[in-house]
Amino acid sequence: MQIISDFSKDIRQPAHSSGGYQWWYFDGISLDDRFSFVVILYEGNPFSTRYNEALLADENPSPADYPAISISIYEYGAPIYYSFTEFDNKECHFDEDNPHVQIGSHRMKGGGKDERLQYELHLSEQLPNGDQLNGTITFNSEGNGYLFSDRNKISMGHTWNLVQPRADIFADLHLDIKGKEKAFKFEGHGYHDQNYGNEPMRNEFDDWYWGRFHFDYATLVYYVMNRKNEQQHRAWLINNQNAEVLKTFEEVQLADEGLTLFGLNTARKLGFRSGDIETRVQQSQLLDNGPFYQRYKSDAFLKIPDQQVVESTKGITEYIRPDRIYSKLFWPFVNMRIWYKPEGSHWVQRSKRLYRWTW
Repeated sequence: MQIISDFSKDIRQPAHSSGGYQWWYFDGISLDDRFSFVVILYEGNPFSTRYNEALLADENPSPADYPAISISIYEYGAPIYYSFTEFDNKECHFDEDNPHVQIGSHRMKGGGKDERLQYELHLSEQLPNGDQLNGTITFNSEGNGYLFSDRNKISMGHTWNLVQPRADIFADLHLDIKGKEKAFKFEGHGYHDQNYGNEPMRNEFDDWYWGRFHFDYATLVYYVMNRKNEQQHRAWLINNQNAEVLKTFEEVQLADEGLTLFGLNTARKLGFRSGDIETRVQQSQLLDNGPFYQRYKSDAFLKIPDQQVVESTKGITEYIRPDRIYSKLFWPFVNMRIWYKPEGSHWVQRSKRLYRWTW
């Protein structure tokens, strides 16, 4: 994996190899911990059964033909809105010069001014079951400069671009669920990164844990990737004011592993240590549970004895096992969740009750 932190590279990447992918990831939690969300924009949606079927058939599909967006909104840790929609590429635009993505009626735009970064998400859609979402989320942060020393390393595998480790967010959203309208505004802290690769993820790694937590003292960002022939476990404490790395954790541990309903063997606890500085993560509240992907609202604890820092906070963490994406046993469940707009909707997606069962 190549690790960079470069706003200027938060654009559509020029290589579009068959099996490749790129996505722009955003999440946030309100200051009162009531609301949280995850929004991901894809070119080469790695979860697409259409894309993966073409790959398995050696049809040399282009990732440009599989754009998508997923949106999840939670209140007190329970989902109140969910969508995952694939589009025809004629309805989408991925800019190769600026951080600008348009997927259907959704837009993402980023810009920098006076050492500040700002991203805007404009979300607008109506789902087959009648649910509607309209609104805007903004992300404001200090310019992150170059956090990592290997930014000039050339990699043909997965690249992780940490653009905004911590951002101040403002959300203004309007939902219409089952004919009941709900409008809300909130402030909080958020996170944005970009990921891309030129081959299927299962060729790069076996599984991957990642997450972020916004403490008052600093922001914890980590990824724990078990690769084919090695482990790549990284975690950092990043300064909230100037986005510089304060501490790199040398020791990473996974604990409390167990099988899920779908047979995933995942760890519920992660530990990070550097000298006397210690951080523990408890993947507490399961938000999304599937055969190859999990999302949690988790608790984290930070302890720095010599500075008398003892803190706890909540954040969003995730886990993926990419080889399972290609198991056709699970594809009927995936097709219930992902709406391929040009071909019409699955009958479950048109049901006001059953579609929510897939959440």
